[in-house]
Amino acid sequence: MFSKNISINKIYISILGYLYLPVFIFLLGWTAIFIALPVLLFALVAIYYATKKIYTEKKDDAYCNAAEMMVAFGVFFLFFVMVGHSDLFAQDFDWHKHHAVFNDLMNYDWPVVYKDGSLLTYYLGQYIVPSFLGKVFNSSIVMTWSIPLWNAIGLTLVYSVLAFLLKAETKKKKISVALFMLLWGGCTELGTIVYHLINSGTIKLLPDSFKWIDIENIRIHFASNYDALYGAFQHVIVPWLVTCFFLGNRKHVESYVMIALPLLFSATFAFVYFVPVLIFFAIWNIRNNLIKDYLKSIFGIGNMFMLPLAGVFCIYFAGNVFSEKPGSVGFELFNIKDNFLFYLVFILTEFLLYSVFLFKRNAKNPLLYVALVELLIIPFFKMGLFNDLCSRGSIPARFILMFLCLEFYFSKPKRNWRVYGLSLMLALSVFITGGQIVYNFSRTVMNWNDKTFLADKYKTLEGFSGNPDIRIDEAYNYFTPDYQQSLFYYIGKK
Repeated sequence: MFSKNISINKIYISILGYLYLPVFIFLLGWTAIFIALPVLLFALVAIYYATKKIYTEKKDDAYCNAAEMMVAFGVFFLFFVMVGHSDLFAQDFDWHKHHAVFNDLMNYDWPVVYKDGSLLTYYLGQYIVPSFLGKVFNSSIVMTWSIPLWNAIGLTLVYSVLAFLLKAETKKKKISVALFMLLWGGCTELGTIVYHLINSGTIKLLPDSFKWIDIENIRIHFASNYDALYGAFQHVIVPWLVTCFFLGNRKHVESYVMIALPLLFSATFAFVYFVPVLIFFAIWNIRNNLIKDYLKSIFGIGNMFMLPLAGVFCIYFAGNVFSEKPGSVGFELFNIKDNFLFYLVFILTEFLLYSVFLFKRNAKNPLLYVALVELLIIPFFKMGLFNDLCSRGSIPARFILMFLCLEFYFSKPKRNWRVYGLSLMLALSVFITGGQIVYNFSRTVMNWNDKTFLADKYKTLEGFSGNPDIRIDEAYNYFTPDYQQSLFYYIGKK
């Protein structure tokens, strides 16, 4: 059974199952039956039409078998356990929020409405399945261990598609794919040293230098894969799955809305910056298609029948997005005139040098240009106290850049300055990530007895909405303030 080869088409269908299971649970659990059933039916019909060509398309034999996927799953499950997703090891500060969201989804009736009348309004995609299992079995233990389980399944599907697309046939290549997924990132600490050396003449390393160049003054950063999975898994797994699916099927424009919508529900900031990628390739692909047939694909059932679901999501998020918020958590533009040195150091050490080393091989590859343009633009826009619009919105573009790095190495390039430069960047990136791993494990060891390395002080978000006595982003980021006055109230489950 475990030696059987897995068709890549079946893996793609499995990805859609993973992406849409939380969506359908949300529809049935949070919206009125007269909304849930028609929207669900439309979505199922759209998925059928959007995937019909993909599933019947003849592709090469898959490079993963069941045994390999089981090994990959075991590695990723162990990884998530060891980065705190099981409440056994040190956790990122964001886990205070994660625990609260998971607990409220398990303990409250759906939709989750608090005593002050506010509605939990957040990108819930990666939270729904574990909390639903906890609710069904009335067990926080089931919920807690479902988190690394569900996340590991997602990464296993990402790994399977990457291994197929990159033709990772040897053990060395397969291991490389897995390690890149867990450890790849920019050279943030190098950026910290260079920026402060030029700016103030001193080498200034901060406690968070592995992810921030100057957190005290400029809150712009791109998270490494490890750091993002460690503290912001909900922003990573679905964007990676969607980007993988796109990389393997980008000529199938009839599937574009289908793969974009789970991003809106699970990782809204990534959705904002992934939509321009889809628009670009929808236009780019016209070159190889008859206009009439191509327009039929764009405006066909696969895309159009997803619009009711898109409408539900927009109504759900509207109560949060359009509520009054303090300026510090709202939308701002980055002042590049006063911070040009920072911007230059940031783009060089986070991605631009990677692009230089990859350019010759990818000079005619639109993927490189799309990723590069997005990453150059993303720092100009800020939203949230710690600017998640930048750090989380950049994840699909950075995933594409990581994919191109792997593709470059697997092409067996001749040893030259590009190979040495790229290898140096990767070595610095892994070194920085290694430092973060050591730091997190030391926190676990030193605080094992009192478990102060766990981040679970909130327990619930009850009483958080608009509360002036808590951190400002936590008071405004997760709620529709007055649920009964929102549009979602009229379609929500009563």
